[in-house]
This record gives sequence, C-alpha cells and structure tokens, in this order.
Amino acid sequence: MKPTIPQLLQQGITAHREGQLVEAERLYRSILEEQIKHPDANHNLGVLKTSVNKVESALPLFKIALESKPSVEQFWLSYIDALIRLSMFNEAEMEVEKYKSTGHNPNKIEPIEARLKPGKIDQRVIFAVEDFYKGIQKKSILEASRGWIFTDSFDRHFMECRNPGIAPVNEKLWDGEARTALENQKVSEQFDAAEIIDKLNQETSITKKYEYLKKIIYANDLNLVNDSFKGKNVGDLLQAQEETFDSENLNLVVIGGGVCGLFLANSIKFLFGARANVLVLDNRSRKLNTREPFEREWLTQLPTHYFESYSPENLRSVIGCFGVNGYIGIPINVLETLLMLSCKDQGVKFYFSRNLQFSDLNNDVDLIFDATGGRLVECSYSSSASAEIGVRVPARAIDLRYAGVNQLYNIPHLETDSLDFVLKPHGDLHYPFVRNMKIYTHMVKITGLPANLINPLVKSAEELNSSNVFYIWTGCLREEINEGLIFINLLGEEYEFLTLIIKNPIKLKTLTKNYPEITENLNKNVLDFITILINSDQDNRMKIERPFSYDPYVNLSADSGRLYGKQVFPVGDSLFCGNPKMGNGLGSHLVLIGELLQRMVEGSQTERNMDGPNY
Repeated sequence: MKPTIPQLLQQGITAHREGQLVEAERLYRSILEEQIKHPDANHNLGVLKTSVNKVESALPLFKIALESKPSVEQFWLSYIDALIRLSMFNEAEMEVEKYKSTGHNPNKIEPIEARLKPGKIDQRVIFAVEDFYKGIQKKSILEASRGWIFTDSFDRHFMECRNPGIAPVNEKLWDGEARTALENQKVSEQFDAAEIIDKLNQETSITKKYEYLKKIIYANDLNLVNDSFKGKNVGDLLQAQEETFDSENLNLVVIGGGVCGLFLANSIKFLFGARANVLVLDNRSRKLNTREPFEREWLTQLPTHYFESYSPENLRSVIGCFGVNGYIGIPINVLETLLMLSCKDQGVKFYFSRNLQFSDLNNDVDLIFDATGGRLVECSYSSSASAEIGVRVPARAIDLRYAGVNQLYNIPHLETDSLDFVLKPHGDLHYPFVRNMKIYTHMVKITGLPANLINPLVKSAEELNSSNVFYIWTGCLREEINEGLIFINLLGEEYEFLTLIIKNPIKLKTLTKNYPEITENLNKNVLDFITILINSDQDNRMKIERPFSYDPYVNLSADSGRLYGKQVFPVGDSLFCGNPKMGNGLGSHLVLIGELLQRMVEGSQTERNMDGPNY
C-alpha cells in the first residue's frame, strides 16, 4: 500500500533527525512530486539544504513554504534568515516589516532583526570571520605540510607500520598512581580565579609558582573543574544560553575547552570586553556542570609574544615568567589552567555536560567555533573539495641534531628540491600521501626527564638511533624547573601492544615491573634505551604516556561547516593537525587564531556597506 503524504512527511522528519540526509531529501521530494507547494516538505527540505551550506537552493523552498502558509511563524524566520545569509539585506528588512504586520510574536524576530543593523558589531565581525576563512585553505596546507615533510624526511622507516585498528579509548580512567598523586595534593583554601592569578603574580619564587599551579591542577580546584552554572540550577544548554547571551552584543560559542578553544575565548573577551558574550562548551564531563581535570603534561615551545596582544596584563605577567629565550615553556595542562583562570576572571562562561545537545543552540548565537580537534561529529562540511588534490612543496634542510635525529631523506640539492603530496579525501577531511604511501606513524612519549640528563641521553642514544627511533628534547623552562621529554617511534605491533597495556600515564619503572612481557614485544634498541632511562631515573620522575598516532589531515572546506544549519568555523586541530616533533601543531594554530583575531578587531572597527555585493 502506498504511504500517504503525512506518513511520508513523518518518515522524512525521522530520517532528517537521524542524520540520514539523502533518505530525508528523497522522502521530501516524493511529497513535492505530488504536491509541489506542500509547505512542510518545502520548508524541511530548505532546512536540509541550509545544513549542507546550499542556502541558494534553500531560499526558494522557504519562499514557497511561506507563501503557502504564512500563518506559520517558523517559515518567516527561516526565510528571513536565508536572505541574511545570502546578504540580501534590503529584502530581509522588508520581510521583517511584513512579519511584524502579521501579528506574529515580535520577540522571535528580534535576534534576526538585530543582525540587519549596519552599526551593530556582530554583523561586521561575522563578515570579517567569513572573509578570513575564505582564504585559509592555502595557509592550512602550507602549515600542515611542514609535518608531512618532517615525517617523510626523518621517520620514513616508521611509515611502513600497519594500522592495527585500535579503537580509541573514550573513557579516561585514572590509574592507581594518578589517584594517589591527586590525593596527596591538598589546597587548604579555595580562591576565585582572580585571587589565584594575583597570588601567582605576588609570589617571587618561580619554583613555588610552578608547584602551586601543579597543586591546584592535581587537587581538582573548583575553578578548573566546575563550570559557570554549578549550583545555579542550570541544567541544559538552552538555560546556559539564556544566562549568557543578549540581543545587544556579539554572542559567541566556542566548542572545546583545550588550549586553542581557551586561547580564542580568552582573547575575544579581552579584545571586545562587554561587547562580546562568550560561552565555552565541553563534553569531557562525567557529571553535569563539571569537567575532567587537565592532565596533559606535555611541554610546549610557544613564543611569549603570541600572548602579548591578546591577553590581559595579569595573565601576561604570569605566563611569561617560567620560560627562557622568549618561550613560555610550560606544559599544556599548566597553560590550560592559566587560560581558564583568565577566562573566568574576565567573565567568559563555561558549560560542561557529557551530552551536549547542539541542536539547542539558539538564534542569539552569532558565531560558533569548533575547537574540538575534529571530534565534532555533528558538524558537516561541503563536498565541493571532495576530489584528490596534488600539492608540491619545496624540500627543506632541517637540522635537529640537538634532538639526536638526522635528516635521512629529501635533502635539498642532493636528492630533490621539492616533494609531491596527494591529498586524498575521506569524509570531510583530506589525508596526505607521498609515493602512494599514507603519512602515518605511531609514537609514545616519555616525560619528566631531568634537564641535566638530556645531553648524556642524546650521547647514549647515538648508536641506537640510526633510523631516528628516539627524539630527545630539552624544554624551554627556567633552570630550576626545566625538564625534557622523549618521543619514541613505534612499529605497528609495538604500538598495538603498548596501547593495550597503557591506559593512562604511568611511571616508567612501573611499566617494566608490572609488564615483564615488554621484553618480547619491543625491539632491542627500544628496550636498551628504556633500561638506560630507568638507571638514570633516581627520583622516579619519568612517566610513559599512552601511545598515539600521527595521522595528519587538513580541512579544505573550513568555510562551509554547518552544525544544525548554523555556520561553524574550525580552529586548532579541527582545521589541520601538526607533527609534535616539528612544532607545526599548537604553535601554528595559535598564529592562525591570532590572525583571525586581528581580522575580527579590524572588522569591528569598519562600517560595512550593507547594500554591497553578495558573499
């Protein structure tokens, strides 16, 4: 029996909600074949088209729906929103006046109408962001390619490793050592964010500042694990937005509370002050309104000047005091801590929930940034860049002998002057291949090396490191707190073995004591070097992290992201991922965010011709 039109509509809505867009479109169109002006089918198909960045196709559908049934408020809102998205401002203004004259709820149109005011900061900033992302593809490829060149030039031997298909661990369970460390750290008093920053600025001892920061991290200080609504009876994203946004100022959502998300949120609040309302969302949460602690003890090599133009003075004075030679040097979890404290001090709002309902993002939101590291699965990008793309980049001579590694391939003027990569599409991203081989390696990181051991360790590794198994790096912290780290390249079988036994960072000595079978699963050079490390680790400081893969990608459609019909702009690893040995990850991301911020500031200070060309 042939389904009725109401049945087809319900089937289409169900498929649409479940993300089955092809099936939903088929069902909506089957309705339109029988009733070409069916209001709900036209409207829903328009919503679907908008969600995949095809607003031009959506506009006539919204118009038919509205003309067929002008009594439906949502049809007006969708049609006017599409006009604004297409920069058809005069038409949008006329439709707003028509909407008002029909007796519909005036409160519903206010957020949309506000976007039409030429002097309002949000529209000018939105244009600046859109313009920035239209030109970001070439920059992303250039920055990302530095990691590809390094891998093929230094770690080519390990590109032979197979992909063992280990499923990522979503649950980060704390092991016994981590729990003990947390329990041993106590903070006798609870200060607010501003008081902690002031306390750090008043302390003259670098060692005591550093120890205090680590103490509040390991003690789960409430400023770091509680969001802005803990204890305030705010139970969902809709309520969090009501408490954060207004119709007079720029309203921004940053999804992801790592370094890039926090840096962006903190900088926007510093640059725009009360003119910007910022809400940071994070789902690394086990309980509503709380998040998991910052735990990545990975040293950084970020220039202090990255923070000079975009951070308040009280943060700049703290963040720049730990490093040497113009670098901040601090581990990622310490940097995240300082940025979060500064965000809360400035009035950035946070909402933590394991189950974030992004479909609840309302029409007050002007800009959404994805800082999740590419984990925002609900976000989709245009398929316009779905073909393979060839990229030729100049070969580079890279001197990293201080880290105990040597360039083995692609030496300019001796082997080649350029490298040819092919970017192959998979989903919304493109992945680099060279000589038909995917750029893909496995590593494990050892942290907590006393800085005075680095040079002797580089010397000890020389005979074991002909294929660049070990990358040994000294941090950029002041002498009294400095330390080093080691990257160890792994073959596929070694990665698979270590991934199964290491769930969280553990002491290196614990690894060898509790898992004697490592002698059968790691190659002799790695075992010999681990023995050297253990014999040098008198204070039992060294930890081995969970193994990870360098599986680089680049988002070539960064200007077309859609999250339930709303435009999303990727930052950080949501744009491309870098090689930690090459420093083209976090460092490059912050540079690009700095350029974005500058464009936003310039945009806010420029009057845009609202009758200008469509964009």
